[in-house]
Amino acid sequence: MKMQSSVFALLALVVSGAACAQSLDRFTVTANAAIPGYNVQRLSNVSAEQCAVTCLDTAHASWCVSFDYDKTLSQCDLSDKRASQVALKTDYPNNPYDHYSLKIDALASFETTANAAISGYNREQLTAVTPQACAEACALSSRASWCRSFDYNKTASSCDLSDKRASDVGGLKTDYPGNPYDYYGRRVAAGTPNPIPGDRHVLLIGIDGLRGDAVLCNGCAKPPTLSALMAGGAYHTNVSAGGTQSTLSGPGWGSVFTGFWADQHGVTSNNIELPLKKPHVFDLIKQTYPTATTAVVADWANLTANLRPASVDQVFVNAAKNSQQATDAVIQWLDQTHAPTAIFYYLHNVDIHTCCYDPASATYQQKLLAEDAQIKQVLDALTRRPNYLNEEWLIVVASDHGGLNTGHGGQSAEERDAVLVLNNRHGNPARTPYCSGDLSGAPMRQIDGATPHILDFLGLPNPTAGVKSPVCGSH
Repeated sequence: MKMQSSVFALLALVVSGAACAQSLDRFTVTANAAIPGYNVQRLSNVSAEQCAVTCLDTAHASWCVSFDYDKTLSQCDLSDKRASQVALKTDYPNNPYDHYSLKIDALASFETTANAAISGYNREQLTAVTPQACAEACALSSRASWCRSFDYNKTASSCDLSDKRASDVGGLKTDYPGNPYDYYGRRVAAGTPNPIPGDRHVLLIGIDGLRGDAVLCNGCAKPPTLSALMAGGAYHTNVSAGGTQSTLSGPGWGSVFTGFWADQHGVTSNNIELPLKKPHVFDLIKQTYPTATTAVVADWANLTANLRPASVDQVFVNAAKNSQQATDAVIQWLDQTHAPTAIFYYLHNVDIHTCCYDPASATYQQKLLAEDAQIKQVLDALTRRPNYLNEEWLIVVASDHGGLNTGHGGQSAEERDAVLVLNNRHGNPARTPYCSGDLSGAPMRQIDGATPHILDFLGLPNPTAGVKSPVCGSH
């Protein structure tokens, strides 16, 4: 009898161990990393497998999407945040942590219509695949900016990825002989209704290291998307950064976001530990409209940490200088029925720190043109929003500093030269312009740039030290 009990006990341990291992398979692990400050619940004296089981059980599954496992202490911190939302920390002494993130079920993002397809709108075909594999392929960063549906051929085990939904092409075809196809359309996230009167939104595009004199000058890159935004709106090609502060990125973005110089906003260097002492413009929006949603995508850790809005709703951390991932994140936000009220979209590659910050440099021009192509993808997604003509988006382009030779930080004219673009008429030229023409004839400080104009456009008071251009005005 004792032997039989021992066998059952051993069998129970085997089954339990298998369940734990199966649970752990549902997580992606990043060794020697963690997301500090986002812990919801701590478990002690446990294995990583036991943490996975707990995260997935009925009491935790509604919120638990990741955990940090301390290999030294055999404990884990369960979290309602993913590393892609808040950024991983990887410089712990002796690397005690591993970060486990729950894998996203890509197929759950699609609605299925059996025995149907959208004929003639195929962009890429995959063979010898399952519907799950097709959904995962559609969600990859290389395709997420355009893949909106796929037709799965059950007979051939293949799928056709498309940049259209059934609603975009007049509906589904359902009379195929033998009904070989099933249609999978990406679900449209609802989002939160925008509370701003007139359904006004802001898309703030930050281009790191872009000199204001590098866009419209003779022999320059002539980026078509930026040039069109400037031609259809207003622009200043010599916004004055630096002066009372370094022309490093931390002080520069702090001034762009707050309308104050670094001696007041507190971020006087690129030290990520320096807190932003003045409200971010996105937080000023939420002070008046608490249900307004804000979103930030960036690869530079300061922008997703000490320089981000205190009350930001969504943060996405793209891989270093991977602009396509940043673009895909913004496109997914714009694909929601109710897009965020305000989005900060950061592009890093113009800040090259290699050849030279020279408008005539082929390398500098190539980087700018590549980022311009990314912006085009985002603006295409913006204008295809079903209700776009009834919304009003102020597109703001700003830079944190310019550059000289291979760097920046000093007070040369080239390093202090930043840019500002304002356009509320992209894709809807019938709108009354918020601001028009070349503003470069009048001096403009960096603190007078993005923040004062965003607040004015949204009809909000301006408590900052910055002053908007007198020729721009809310209407």
